[in-house]
Amino acid sequence: MRALQFAYTPDPDDAFHHFALEHGRVALPGFAPTFHRAAVHTLNQRAARGEAEITAISAAAYPALAERYAILASGASVGRGYGPLLAAPRGHVPSSLAGKRVAVPGLTTTGSFLAHFFHPGFEAIPLPFDTIAEALARRQVDAGVLIHEELLHWQVAGVEKMECLGERWQRSTGLPLPVGLIVGRRDLGLATLETAQLALRESMEYALDHPAHRAEALDFARRFGRGDASRFREDFIRKFANADTVRLPDDVREGLDTLYRRAHAAGFLATLPPLDIVEHPASLAASTPMLRSAAS
Repeated sequence: MRALQFAYTPDPDDAFHHFALEHGRVALPGFAPTFHRAAVHTLNQRAARGEAEITAISAAAYPALAERYAILASGASVGRGYGPLLAAPRGHVPSSLAGKRVAVPGLTTTGSFLAHFFHPGFEAIPLPFDTIAEALARRQVDAGVLIHEELLHWQVAGVEKMECLGERWQRSTGLPLPVGLIVGRRDLGLATLETAQLALRESMEYALDHPAHRAEALDFARRFGRGDASRFREDFIRKFANADTVRLPDDVREGLDTLYRRAHAAGFLATLPPLDIVEHPASLAASTPMLRSAAS
């Protein structure tokens, strides 16, 4: 048995997605999988050092990693009219972010990129994602980018919404926003990457295809995230762990391509990364309309 490490964020949507694979409900023939959890900016950093094998990353981080990693067709977090939130201290919304101090959940996160793309000229202050709302409430920064479960908790944190960056992206492009991806290290070989992709797909399908399975995966996912508001976590899972996670549909692939083309045109990227998306033949043969309907 060959060891194979999977890394994902300690958030309800990623936990829901990985549950069946991590708990042996889905087979990974020939491999002994191990699992590691860390904040997405940490996963981005580990991938930049080549330490990660199969890992979640920010979609905005991929161009710098493309030489070493390929995208897996299963595992993405996608916002359809929602995504990272730009917020300010309540009652102190700046008219412009130029020259302001803006907290970001890591310099290579998709939320950080979108804030720079739509609001150029601010000073980025990297903070752990789960401390940004508090920094806003204490007026330690002028604005901040909220991600993960902070998207659900900001209303009770003494902050004020400026705009949803995912909603603005969709208005600007007409496309969904791929916030996060699962990538695999190219030196693992195509066969291993295809096997990992199929296992991730089957893990997500397990959680979606039967009420008892869903309840089991939700019970695991409830261990992650802060607070005891299970309803919030389940809403977050519905938004970011669904049929788009099962397999990147065509419009999400177009959204990813558009993200990089716009970043390149604006000078954020020197070159466009190759969109090498790995998909097992058995995954290609399957379809997901029933799952999309169930997850909506």
